[in-house]
Amino acid sequence: MKFLMIYPNKVMITRAPLGIGYLATYIEDAGHEFKLFDTTFISCGECPSDDALREQNLQVVNPDFEKLGLVEKNINVYDALEKEIESFQPDMIGLSTVDPNHNFGMQLLRHCKSIRPDIPIIVGGPLSTLVPDDVIVEESVDIVGRGECDIHLAELCNRYHDIKYPGVKKAPAQSKSKKEKKNLLNVLTPAEAKPRKSGWESLYDIPNLWVKDKDYKDNGIVHKNKVTLPELANGLSPNLSIYDPRHLLRPLGGRMYNMATVIWTRGCVFRCSYCANETFYKAADASAKEYYRKKDVKPLIEELSRFKEEFNLNFLMFVDDIFPLHEPELIDEFCRLYKKHVDLPFSVNLQPRLVREDTFAMAVDAGLRNICVGVEAGSDRVRRKILKRNYRDEHVEKVFAMAHKHRIRCSSFNIIGLPDENREDIFETIAVNKKINPTSATVTFFHPYRGAPLRELCVERGYIDPNQGKHEDVYRTDSQLNMPQITKQELKNIMKSFQLYMKLPEEYETLIKMQEDQSSFEARQIREKILLPVFKKIQDEESKWDFRKKKEWWTSDISGREEVDSKVKLPATKPGDAGFVPLPVLRVGTKKAGEDFKKELYPGNESVIDISGKSATIDK
Repeated sequence: MKFLMIYPNKVMITRAPLGIGYLATYIEDAGHEFKLFDTTFISCGECPSDDALREQNLQVVNPDFEKLGLVEKNINVYDALEKEIESFQPDMIGLSTVDPNHNFGMQLLRHCKSIRPDIPIIVGGPLSTLVPDDVIVEESVDIVGRGECDIHLAELCNRYHDIKYPGVKKAPAQSKSKKEKKNLLNVLTPAEAKPRKSGWESLYDIPNLWVKDKDYKDNGIVHKNKVTLPELANGLSPNLSIYDPRHLLRPLGGRMYNMATVIWTRGCVFRCSYCANETFYKAADASAKEYYRKKDVKPLIEELSRFKEEFNLNFLMFVDDIFPLHEPELIDEFCRLYKKHVDLPFSVNLQPRLVREDTFAMAVDAGLRNICVGVEAGSDRVRRKILKRNYRDEHVEKVFAMAHKHRIRCSSFNIIGLPDENREDIFETIAVNKKINPTSATVTFFHPYRGAPLRELCVERGYIDPNQGKHEDVYRTDSQLNMPQITKQELKNIMKSFQLYMKLPEEYETLIKMQEDQSSFEARQIREKILLPVFKKIQDEESKWDFRKKKEWWTSDISGREEVDSKVKLPATKPGDAGFVPLPVLRVGTKKAGEDFKKELYPGNESVIDISGKSATIDK
């Protein structure tokens, strides 16, 4: 059977979601066809991209995306989806949804049902686990997938194949090992297995799925199954070849890299109130410790080595909630094999309390060049009582001191506009950042996402309407909370000035405060004529990282902006460079965003990336 997955990416975030990649692998491995309809590079409204918003708020320096072909086609997304369905003729349609893109995704599914009401639709992703009742009531949704559905979606395809094509054999499974085949095929334990019903009723007992009854319109019955956690140690790898190769072009430190997002672990052991992880592991009736799982090191290294060769990567971005620097024996094995078989610069996310100096040094030796650390709030009151983040300033300072000692890039993650947070609290966050001196500080407004415990407090205090449904386009642009101690406009003004307060010397603080409210001519002049030139000078000094280099990666003679200029010839790979592959020669006259262009950087299904693949076997 054929499965069409919709990725409703409305704001052109070029980062291939690993969840969809894993689903593609398991569906194809079970002998079915998988195809992705990705809206990333289709104009879907006037939403500014995440990268553009970060640059607008002075958080990053971006290269010229247009010269890299990172632009949107000005075509009708619904027409494009309709053509895809007509061409591919899927037997089932899926959609992965998160809060910011949920409404857009539902609009796409309604369009699917309007033209092909006979095709069943399944919706998965974080929101389906957090608030499944909100998703299953949608008329266009037939099935909801909760939790990690890698194996169970493949089983759904197996059973629906038998319904749609009785007696027709599927293509042979493509698993790489007997163990992987066993993990894939043993979906139900002997105790769970029951005599199989026929037709649509055969789908009712698949773990992790909520399935509408065949007579749902009359009886309103939904068949709800228990959420399980898949075995991860030797699990299959995500299929990244389903994505437009432009998803691999990502900026870091003002320079573009051919970068893949990868993951070693799943889950998190902490219970932060603004995060939904607690809801995830409770849905699976698991403890936080059980929810945090790791892939074995050898299959992980084989996966990364294969990705490097297959996609010509020169950087890896680990997106684990907790990269396990707190486990020295595990890190020692990882670093030893990573240096031998992968040998690329990489980035990780760290929790301040789970970092050791010895494992940090091992990781830097293996290629660690960037860390991302959740500071979130500088106020101890806000951090502990509101966010439930139990660490002290010293923990944060220690991690950033390690980064500066080893001369690697470091980013802090910060949230403003938290419930009960006031201006003084926010300036404690600025003070912490000023002290730790991160290379970049990512700042976002707090949003009360459904499923996060802190949303309940917002409803209780009257900061949001309990039926509030606005979840799009506001991640970095506005706060959604109406609080008595600080207004939305004040928060917006601080957001635009956060980097100035953090980076500029103290003698500029009076001027920065004067320009927070940009409604006056004087304020705009102070910002444009005095503050931004000083800030840009500081920023330029900090933006010359070059992680292609094995040594002295903290300096470069060429800025990232200059490098992607079509008039500047890219330097050839030199001995010692970290697997650098020069960007392709770009066509002159690439049309600007918002215009349709006939000859794209990657026309049709062709790719500048070699996807022939090479097998990788890891020895100790």
